[in-house]
Amino acid sequence: MADDRTAPEIEADIDLPEAGYAASRARFDRFLDEEIESYADARDDLPAAVERPTTTVSRMSPYLAAGMIGIREVWADASERRETATGDARRNVEKYRYELTWREQMYHLLYHNPHLATENYRAFPNEIAWENNPDHLAAWQRGETGYPLVDAGMRQLDSEGYVHNRPRQNVASFLAKHLLVDWREGARYFRQQLVDHDPASNAGAWQWTASTGTDSVDVRIFDPVAQLAKYDPDATYVKRYVPELRDVPAEAVVDWPTLSDAEREELASDYPHPIVDRDDAYERAQRVFERALGKR
Repeated sequence: MADDRTAPEIEADIDLPEAGYAASRARFDRFLDEEIESYADARDDLPAAVERPTTTVSRMSPYLAAGMIGIREVWADASERRETATGDARRNVEKYRYELTWREQMYHLLYHNPHLATENYRAFPNEIAWENNPDHLAAWQRGETGYPLVDAGMRQLDSEGYVHNRPRQNVASFLAKHLLVDWREGARYFRQQLVDHDPASNAGAWQWTASTGTDSVDVRIFDPVAQLAKYDPDATYVKRYVPELRDVPAEAVVDWPTLSDAEREELASDYPHPIVDRDDAYERAQRVFERALGKR
């Protein structure tokens, strides 16, 4: 699939982070002083990300993507902090350094595979039977899939130009697996919307999530219901970005795709029903990718 088409234009009033080296340096200094030693423990805490959006992760990605600060400087300072940390603090710092290496891995992949943004990194004996339903793609872009974690992530993306890593993985997996929309469509949309867009990280991460890249698992599928139950059981993150669900009990928000139509209508009639069945879509994705791999 070619990658030269223009994604539909979406207007959003986004508060951009302060630009420049001084702003990036100030942000990283605060992270080093206050947050890096709890990074591993807090990075997937979605309620905390709502309550303290700049304290659970470094939020350095826009600065690194735009070249406002260099990766060597960030790595050196994190490494220096690791040398003085002990116990759990050292483990947390080490996790941050490990996450930085993913960015470098993606640049390595792109350097050796210049078509990473347009061609599958992984060779398949059979074609992947993408569905590419335009209505499903549009619902995903709008954050109206009927899967609360997916919709919250997509609405955060469109309102902030940023999406937290945990829902970022889930929205990507949902598009490529549950909806069977070609990962290149998602990568193209992210390229348009992300303040922290990086060509290597975007293509590499989409391919990893779509099982066409470097993931060691043959077919990885994120279950957005189980993921919401694990990382946002009180639906704090979801309710921040999906106002239609703010008056719905948290357990019902988590179980939304598994509720009956009547239950959903009674709880929040203005929020959409799931556009695909949870179990059917999961099993369909398994079949499609196993056939592409020659296992069926």
